[in-house]
Amino acid sequence: MRVTTGLLAASLAAGSLTGVPSAVGADREGYYGFVDGDVGEFQVEAEDSAWESSGGGRTEKEQSLPAELFFRADATYCALASAGSDWIESSPSGPCGEDALYEFTLPPCQDGSYELAPLWVQRLRPDGTYGTPELVSGRQCVTAADLQAEARREFATLHVPTPDATLQTASPTLLVNAWYPAHTTATPITREATLLGVPVQVRAIPTQYTWDFDDPFSPTGPTLTTTDPGRAWTPGDGDVDHTWTAHAWTRLGDPDTPTGKNAETHRAANGAKYRTNVTITLTTTWQGQYRILGAPTWTTIPDTLTTTSPAGTYTLTEARTHLYCDTLNGDTTC
Repeated sequence: MRVTTGLLAASLAAGSLTGVPSAVGADREGYYGFVDGDVGEFQVEAEDSAWESSGGGRTEKEQSLPAELFFRADATYCALASAGSDWIESSPSGPCGEDALYEFTLPPCQDGSYELAPLWVQRLRPDGTYGTPELVSGRQCVTAADLQAEARREFATLHVPTPDATLQTASPTLLVNAWYPAHTTATPITREATLLGVPVQVRAIPTQYTWDFDDPFSPTGPTLTTTDPGRAWTPGDGDVDHTWTAHAWTRLGDPDTPTGKNAETHRAANGAKYRTNVTITLTTTWQGQYRILGAPTWTTIPDTLTTTSPAGTYTLTEARTHLYCDTLNGDTTC
């Protein structure tokens, strides 16, 4: 798919294009327009400038005019302006000239590229009017590779909302040796932007999930890194185990040696051990991609972003076994 454009209003500052509309021609009025080269539609608006002269010198308003006006216009627009088309309410002074004729001889841009119209400039003359447009650079066929540096900068400033992270449990108290599933709602985030005058889409895709279960005694370490966002257990599922995105705390510390890893383990009045402030978090890694708007394929950005989501703070305790006498039906069995 080839994406085309006619006139892209832009100004040139510090060697780079910005999306600020510029006058395409001026004599005693400023003309602003946008052209779609595929359908030949041209719209122009006249800006009342109320030019004044005083003693042959330039007025304060004239002195504040920009020295150069940059704009983009394709061969279709230039041909219409030269022919004095009725579609154009007021043609800018000095149409594009012979330089524009060359654009008709160029082959079309290849599929997957974006056609950036030629860049022109009009320079302010001493009498306060603008001269005939001059060609600065010809038409360009911009590919995704040409935009990678700009796409990386755009991705670096992309706001990625922090996704929800959930440890599935019905209680704020967790039991040792029970498996608890974890899952997140992370989904791709896509934004539109304009890079060097080219409309693009930039997106962030969640590719990796690192759960920190705050478990200093885990034989496999306190974290689990996976490409699976996880899922909640539902009735009909089998038992949760190590094949899930889940975690089981295998033991508590020793409250009788309250140092190091054991420092957060305590003993209740009934003798049960427990830990408080077990804090679980999820770090999501997002891969960047971009494409020219309308193109079918995405190009990977060699950068990633990360977000950190809280999944709650819990108390971890052991399930103790007690012997008791069965007194049902009036019998006593011990």
